[in-house]
Amino acid sequence: MSRRLKTILLVGVLVAMVNLPLVGSLLQDRDLRTNGTRVEVAAEPVEVADPSGDELDRLVAVALPDTVVEAVVGEQAEDGAAEAQDERIVVQLEQAAYDDVVASGRAEVVHLPDNPKVYRVTGRETGSTALVTTLAVDAALVVLVGLFLALRHRLRPELRLVATGDLVTTTEADGLLERLEAQSYRVRGSVALVEDDDVVLVVGDRRVRVHLDGHHNPAGRLDHVEVRGTMVG
Repeated sequence: MSRRLKTILLVGVLVAMVNLPLVGSLLQDRDLRTNGTRVEVAAEPVEVADPSGDELDRLVAVALPDTVVEAVVGEQAEDGAAEAQDERIVVQLEQAAYDDVVASGRAEVVHLPDNPKVYRVTGRETGSTALVTTLAVDAALVVLVGLFLALRHRLRPELRLVATGDLVTTTEADGLLERLEAQSYRVRGSVALVEDDDVVLVVGDRRVRVHLDGHHNPAGRLDHVEVRGTMVG
């Protein structure tokens, strides 16, 4: 497997890991919308202060349906949890849903019939923190990968080869860095730079600076060439 393919696979795994929680949440919300069982439960506004001392707005205490409580408690028992799930949860609602709770004392809880521990209080304020965080991490990954691809040749030092024969053009595009004996190498790559006495070849993810030492170079930039020489650095 080539280094480039390994890099692509690694980036793919990282992107999948970053986006998996968000994708799972979106799929869960879709299942709740299409297949969820809707239950009306008791609810009441509550006053809770955050650490700064300010009261948080639109908070309600919602009584969870028995089916949900039993499912969550059962999961906790399997995990060895010491405490059972409270039958009420405190959530922040959107303004319209909060007004309905104030007026009726009721709220709606939706849960999956075959998996009641997956539930949602209708009108719960979800915010965009998870989405923003995921997009920010995705953007950071794109920037890091772009920087890596742009600088990867600079991250590894150039190899230095003194040619022992003329450079020969070739139709083979695959890079080759083959040790023949001692410090004698056969090198094949794409011409990245042509100077008076040097030619820089891109060989896979390495760069090889070939000192012509009086030998002929028939190629121009981006041509593929092969050369034999002595590796000196």
